[in-house]
Amino acid sequence: MLADWEEQIREAFLITADGNFEDQRFHDVIWEMSLTAFDIPREVQVVVDGKMNLHISAGDPGFVWFEKPPTGMTLPIECWIHTHPFGKAYFSATDWNTIRTWEPLMDMAIVLGGSEYMVWAKGEEQTVFYQKQDIPEWVNSQTVIEDWAGEEE
Repeated sequence: MLADWEEQIREAFLITADGNFEDQRFHDVIWEMSLTAFDIPREVQVVVDGKMNLHISAGDPGFVWFEKPPTGMTLPIECWIHTHPFGKAYFSATDWNTIRTWEPLMDMAIVLGGSEYMVWAKGEEQTVFYQKQDIPEWVNSQTVIEDWAGEEE
């Protein structure tokens, strides 16, 4: 049986634009689980594989991994999403090593931190940094983002 936090992430994926891993509402749930589902905030990662299946794990506050290789993961990786629960969205040296290792087989990586996130996309010249008030084009225009990181404005 899956942990409740994993179920919440899976449910969010299914109801947000029929499995759109770029939907802000999906990111909101991943971020919330990173902060609230454990005894202390932990990094959470969600890998969306080539068949749009989710592979989810949690690590410690500063690093996330899969305890065992994800069973049934298909390539290419559509997107690797992970959190930095200490509140900054940036790709660390470890993150860049992961991206460079998987780059031939991965299309996108997103890191969530506080009220910001950063996106790496294959073929793009640079990463893109967003704050919650900067809504990218791919967010459904009907989505209202009032409280991205659970903070009062």
